[in-house]
Amino acid sequence: MKILNLFAQTILIFSALLCCNAQSLQSLSYIQELKDKKRDNENYEKVQNIEREIQYNNGRTLDVYYDINNNNESKPVYIFIYGGNWVSGDNIKFTNFGSLLEKNGYVAVLPNYILFPKGSFEDMVDDIYKAVLWTSKNIEKYGGDPNRISIAAYSAGAHLTALTLIKSVLGKNNKSTILEPLPELEKVILLNGPYDFEDYSVVRKMFGKNTNNSSIDGIIKLFFQSKDISPIDILKPIPDNSLNSLGAKKFVFFYTSLDDKIEKNSAVKFIKQMNRVYPDVDISYVYKDGYKHTTLTNGVRASSAEEENVFMSLVDL
Repeated sequence: MKILNLFAQTILIFSALLCCNAQSLQSLSYIQELKDKKRDNENYEKVQNIEREIQYNNGRTLDVYYDINNNNESKPVYIFIYGGNWVSGDNIKFTNFGSLLEKNGYVAVLPNYILFPKGSFEDMVDDIYKAVLWTSKNIEKYGGDPNRISIAAYSAGAHLTALTLIKSVLGKNNKSTILEPLPELEKVILLNGPYDFEDYSVVRKMFGKNTNNSSIDGIIKLFFQSKDISPIDILKPIPDNSLNSLGAKKFVFFYTSLDDKIEKNSAVKFIKQMNRVYPDVDISYVYKDGYKHTTLTNGVRASSAEEENVFMSLVDL
């Protein structure tokens, strides 16, 4: 009976996550997203300063945005990890992030990563981990500096990025392999990310505000076939002042006042654990009033100067 109940709950979670990305055909938001997708594809096809569909991990692909006429200069590098509730998304949707970074003097890497149900959290972490390693080993030929690599990641991508960094710093097991520490990153910008699943509105609304967090974690672990799901929970048993790095020289957390998907407390709790285990960690918290969960990313996708400036201000912070 308990097994059937857990199975039913996992199906409900999967359905809820899919509903966040697939509105009814009559929905204006769905129609708008179809128009946005057409625009994103057209933008992608027009990009000239790019090398497309480079294989990096068992057939997974990434795109590199760089100045093809000046790839001898050693430029700082940004890897952009998109979001999509772990069940949808691709790097073409966020092509304007690559172009924006390239136009502002960076080399940008936009990888695709496996999505649920084809892959678990561990498979997604493996892709992001391998994308960072690929960038470190190969970015020089595109004019990028392998010693100045940063990551910007949005929503589910922010969660996966944080999970990847913490697991690699601590040498945690992932897909039956101990993760070695990655080369230290210059900066990590985490946009509207959930770092504990009780702070993710789809899950919290489904189980109710009074549901024990350990119960939610147990179901999510079963659902995503992964032992470690929350970077906050991974850090909790680590002794105070015991780490001298969390994988990057600087972290920037970005949250918005009208975000109805992720509670800003998720970042606050994560920052608290980061400060506890490594008091010297450099963290900036940027809170933007009047923005929804998707305002920044949708704005950059639409080439809105306001949102482009907000994103670049985080890059320059």
